[in-house]
Amino acid sequence: MNLLAGSTGFLGNRILDELSLCQNETLALSRRKINTLPKNTEQLIIDFKKLSELEIPQIEHVFLSLGFPLFFHNVMGIMNENLKKNLFLVDFTYQLEIAKKAKDAGAKNISIISAVGANSQSWNYYLKTKGMVEKEIINIGFDSTNIFQPGHLRGNKYRFDILLADMASIFVDPLLYGPLKKFRSISANAVAKQVVNNSIKSKSGINYFDFKDFQSWI
Repeated sequence: MNLLAGSTGFLGNRILDELSLCQNETLALSRRKINTLPKNTEQLIIDFKKLSELEIPQIEHVFLSLGFPLFFHNVMGIMNENLKKNLFLVDFTYQLEIAKKAKDAGAKNISIISAVGANSQSWNYYLKTKGMVEKEIINIGFDSTNIFQPGHLRGNKYRFDILLADMASIFVDPLLYGPLKKFRSISANAVAKQVVNNSIKSKSGINYFDFKDFQSWI
């Protein structure tokens, strides 16, 4: 069985659908009810503030797609101290605690959604947090650790700032060549397909995936 944290999010919801299409049994952790559950999916509604009390059944693979909601300018590095605190709580503390509990529940494999440019030494707090949680996840010692680092996720039609970023990417993406190509935008659907496809294979060791891997699903 798989465990997915972040199943109601923009990308997490698509990962949940992809897992269902692959006939994988999945336990979806969420703080609110999912009105329409995909096939082969169970839901566990939890209070993330009480993760220490969470009991996870035996699982094989854990998927982490939690993320505190941010605007595009926040991702670019503009955020106040309160926002930094909330980001760290969700993206670092919650995800790391779930990962540890999954390992205790028998999980051998983990897949985490990070971000292109993630670096624990970055001046950008968003990228710094992503880099920090990557390092801690690796240190837990899963047989297979899959780290997905997409750029801007296109397709959230309910977010005005995302729609603007989508439009900007039309002009910016073609200018990103060579080592900068990994910063190109990508559709959430393409990322979800790649996450599930590579995670099912569960290649041992530490595996990183970025735009060059996602573009095969465009």
